[in-house]
Amino acid sequence: MKRISIFFPILLIALIASGCTNKTTSLNNSGNSGESTNPNGQKGNAEESTKKPDQNEQTLLDYFLPAGSNAQFKGEGNEFAELDIDFAHPYQDYVILHENNGGALIRHIYRIEKDQILTMEQKAVDLNEDFPSLQEIEAMEPIGVYLKKPFEVGTTFDGWEIVQTDVTVETPYKTFDHAFVIEEKGDDFINRKYFVEGFGEVKREAIMETVNEDEDFIVTSTLESVTKPE
Repeated sequence: MKRISIFFPILLIALIASGCTNKTTSLNNSGNSGESTNPNGQKGNAEESTKKPDQNEQTLLDYFLPAGSNAQFKGEGNEFAELDIDFAHPYQDYVILHENNGGALIRHIYRIEKDQILTMEQKAVDLNEDFPSLQEIEAMEPIGVYLKKPFEVGTTFDGWEIVQTDVTVETPYKTFDHAFVIEEKGDDFINRKYFVEGFGEVKREAIMETVNEDEDFIVTSTLESVTKPE
């Protein structure tokens, strides 16, 4: 029997969440009717709020797909490794992902800062649950660091470390060059995430030791398709 002590957040939530969802996520949860609040307090649409001030300047928003995009991930090793992810940018400096693994719909809320991305929320939600308001999100306390600059080997944050840069990653969608890899280690597990500018995560890998030391238990989610708004 395999011995698994890894904390694998999405799989764990899938097991404890009540009810199930199908693999297709179709959301129309736009917070305050698709409006966003700019720093001066005026309302505008979400697209305007997420425009980059300088197209030649890299921002951490580049590590998410554009608002309205959908990404499908091929899963191997576990029934909950197949993912359907929708991306929304309803408010300036915030990104909301809805991640459907077939067992639960997980909402991730991220705050984009200059040198890091903070995780504000990660919880199972109902398919029809609307986005929190900007005021509700701003009142949240960060629960972790999702990503942090510089993207160099040795950078550490929240239990993760950048262990490789300029990596080639093969996925069913395409082969990516110049990815970097972050890694989280425990006594008997390793978690890895592969990031590419313009896409964000393109692969997740969880490697768990088993009683048989010659045969690890591996779960992967690998980018299979991307749909972007026209």
